[in-house]
Amino acid sequence: MNTYIFNGQFHSDFTDSYMLALGMNEAQIESVINQKAFELSQNVDKRQTAYKAESDDFFLEAIRKDAEGDTEGAELARVSGLAAVEQIKARYPLADA
Repeated sequence: MNTYIFNGQFHSDFTDSYMLALGMNEAQIESVINQKAFELSQNVDKRQTAYKAESDDFFLEAIRKDAEGDTEGAELARVSGLAAVEQIKARYPLADA
């Protein structure tokens, strides 16, 4: 959750002071914070699924190529795997960046 809607507008500042300045009451602020925490907690499972689908094969390929003595191919596979991991982490953050 990178944004929330209050009074028909999107907001991305989750600080108490900002939300109070918008006119939110304590219950509304707590609800927004709890929803954000819940959504971030779901990203652990989403990351695991994405790793299996998008990055793990590159790392398996790197291991295989290393075993075959193909160090250049192994390094290319590792670089591709690490790039996929970074994209996944950006897509499914576990905490505020």
